[in-house]
Amino acid sequence: MHIKTIFREVEDLLEQASVPSPRRTAVWILCDIIECSPTHLISREGDQLEQNQIIRIREAAQRCSAQEPVQYVLGYTEFWGLRLRISPAVLIPRPETEQMIEVALESIEPGGASRVLDIGTGSGCIALSVKHALPTAQVTACDVSAPALQIARENAQKNGLDIRFIIADILSGDFLDKVGTGYDLVIANPPYVPDSERSQLPPMVRDYEPGIALFCGEDPLAYYRAIADKLGSGLLREGGMLVLETHVDYAASVSMLLQKEKDVSQIQIKSDLAGLSRFVLASYSEENHSVSGRT
Repeated sequence: MHIKTIFREVEDLLEQASVPSPRRTAVWILCDIIECSPTHLISREGDQLEQNQIIRIREAAQRCSAQEPVQYVLGYTEFWGLRLRISPAVLIPRPETEQMIEVALESIEPGGASRVLDIGTGSGCIALSVKHALPTAQVTACDVSAPALQIARENAQKNGLDIRFIIADILSGDFLDKVGTGYDLVIANPPYVPDSERSQLPPMVRDYEPGIALFCGEDPLAYYRAIADKLGSGLLREGGMLVLETHVDYAASVSMLLQKEKDVSQIQIKSDLAGLSRFVLASYSEENHSVSGRT
């Protein structure tokens, strides 16, 4: 069977199954299994495939047609220029989170983030990207899930990045005892989907990604409240920055929550590439308490 023929077969299957971006997914599957570039698929579409390649391509396509994310099927994704191992133990990193890293890096002064904490690291995508961008920074990443931390450790090792990993729960009273205090930058993408929205999620998210990393119960501010509570106990140093990814419906509520913390200043809401309120930034300072506008 030629590359062109199997590609059409896979694309048609995915399209009939209403898989988002069926052509892109088909390209990803074939490139991974054939071990080639997208350009190769076009320039050598008449090449014959080996039987074992055809079997593997069809197996992967069938799994994707059942709404299983292609990242789980193939076991990896690309994020911030890094290749990351992905499994159902961790969320699939999304473009919005890449943008949050850009927002975080833009918010700090050059050389101003020597100690960084990533809360709820999952695959380690945030911590690894920050370390990649700030090689001299001491980066700590924590998660409540031991399987997730194992994936994150593997990703750090494979990418040659030195990260300190700690199992810790932001909702627990011993959180600061485990992770420490005095960070220059704290960045987090915590669970923020209310349980009431579970049925509204696409099947490939709801049925495959880890609920512990998605859902926050009935209180959409539960994790943000826990983070805010730690600020007054020294989580951030004087002048340190807090950068949060939020549910688009609750960015304003997160901002208002932070306004109640007396030593939190310069609170901002920033939009994602779709123009939706997605990120909340704040600095920790005992000198001022001001709120800036949305950007």
